[in-house]
Amino acid sequence: MDNNIEKRVKLVMTDILNIPEELINQDTVSSNTDGWDSGNHIQLIVALEEEFAISFDVTEFESMLSYVDILKLVKAKV
Repeated sequence: MDNNIEKRVKLVMTDILNIPEELINQDTVSSNTDGWDSGNHIQLIVALEEEFAISFDVTEFESMLSYVDILKLVKAKV
């Protein structure tokens, strides 16, 4: 189950941020990822909400600045 969630999160990130899936890992954060700007951050959140049929609040938006953080939040909600 967790591997499926990780795969789906990576696919969403790949689609929105236009980066290869194999480059998404524990070290992937907004500050070191080309294309992860404020506009794409909002698109990423919306895409994750749609993919997993969940929703995030503003506080969570602001804390979702790394692959690890996103994964933790998504896993907690599904």
